[in-house]
Amino acid sequence: MRIVVDAMGGDHAPSEVVQGALDAVADDSAIEIILTGDEEKINDSIPPSINRSSVTIHHTSQTVEMTDRPSQVIKQKPNSSLVAGIEMIKSGKARAFVSAGSTGAILAASLFLLGRIEGVKRPALGVFFPSGNNGLVLCDAGANSEAKPEHLLQFAIMASEYMSHIQGVDEPKIGLLNIGVEETKGNDLYLESHALMKEYLPTFEGNVESRYLFEGKVDVVVCDGFLGNNLVKFAEGWIRHVHRDVSAQLEGQDESAEKKSEFRSIFSKAMRHFEYEEYGGVPLLGVNGDVIICHGSSPARAIKNAIFAAKKSAETNLVGSIRDDISSTVSLIEGSA
Repeated sequence: MRIVVDAMGGDHAPSEVVQGALDAVADDSAIEIILTGDEEKINDSIPPSINRSSVTIHHTSQTVEMTDRPSQVIKQKPNSSLVAGIEMIKSGKARAFVSAGSTGAILAASLFLLGRIEGVKRPALGVFFPSGNNGLVLCDAGANSEAKPEHLLQFAIMASEYMSHIQGVDEPKIGLLNIGVEETKGNDLYLESHALMKEYLPTFEGNVESRYLFEGKVDVVVCDGFLGNNLVKFAEGWIRHVHRDVSAQLEGQDESAEKKSEFRSIFSKAMRHFEYEEYGGVPLLGVNGDVIICHGSSPARAIKNAIFAAKKSAETNLVGSIRDDISSTVSLIEGSA
């Protein structure tokens, strides 16, 4: 499967991005990578001894910066690594696209070049969290700072398909993030969203509070992008804080070097489960193509795992399943109107 990777996207591009791509093809011979970006800089990041048979370079003369206005990227930087990569999805030269570049620019370019899946009102970002046996996906995680009840309903549908296809969860249970479990909790957006989900989603479990997210009772948690993005960033910061705090306390303990090393190994293994690098990137749900967005500071391990996620998304036809499910729900709603 051919996957295009934006080699110039992210804080550590192109070196970490290129290394992640090389690691991916080394682990999975079925993957072919197209690296978009500055050919000279990309070549400098590839060791001479590496077999390049599964990796090709598509040279571009422009790079999308975090300071660029997303809405102007297509017009001002048409020959950027980001735009060229998404155009390859549109033309059928590649099956999926992976980038650690500007989320806003990826969203804008994907909407312009790929368009929305028929029936989808707003694309959304789904972020995976490890919890229980299967984990859960939070949607929306930042694509829509403002939303309507019908948008949250569709976020639930798209995120459910993601959990089904990528994580193998049969009939994912859905929760609406709220300040209480009662149906009367929340503002108008969440009150109306609750009523819609209760009526049209058979696996809707009702409201769920953030403190209970990791108990494994739901597989999908839905909210608007403003709330979701803040929750994701808080979680990332909290994990780093816990890691630093425990590590500092460990060093201060009057224990042997052997015991400290043993505990450090156990603790690091446990914390690894919660690191975003382990899951790679998040899908841009609702656009007519397989687009995976990575954290801006993604190291090689995150890029590699994002490529694996992109492959699984494409080979399981996630886009097609979202199209079918959205279409059936729209028909159901229109039929009852």
